[in-house]
Amino acid sequence: MVENAVSFSCTNCAAPLQIKAQGATQVVACEHCGSVLDAQDPRHQILSRYQAKFKRKPTIPIGGRGTIRGEAFEALGYMLRRTRYYGITYEWAEYLLWNPYKGFRWLIEADGHWTFLTTLPNPPKESRQ
Repeated sequence: MVENAVSFSCTNCAAPLQIKAQGATQVVACEHCGSVLDAQDPRHQILSRYQAKFKRKPTIPIGGRGTIRGEAFEALGYMLRRTRYYGITYEWAEYLLWNPYKGFRWLIEADGHWTFLTTLPNPPKESRQ
């Protein structure tokens, strides 16, 4: 599962970027200019440009490192999520974490509470009984 990191410059602004999970990463977002680049293309072509709409900054910065349950992880991604249910808006943040030996994990932040998630390698199949 361990693969070497790949360093390159953003195709748009020339900022230094790095792919930590090579082979598992499809796109890379440049935190400097907002360009979304194709991580699987050796030329790292620009796929789109992100325009910041959120005022909330992540509690854990991209590239931030820490230890959870004795394992070291690095934050590779951040999403601010929102849904509306019966007229009430719920908002939470999701962090994509990476450990080269353990793989990906999710850390969810909602209303001051944190949830650490591990994806199932073989999720159960739906039963129609």
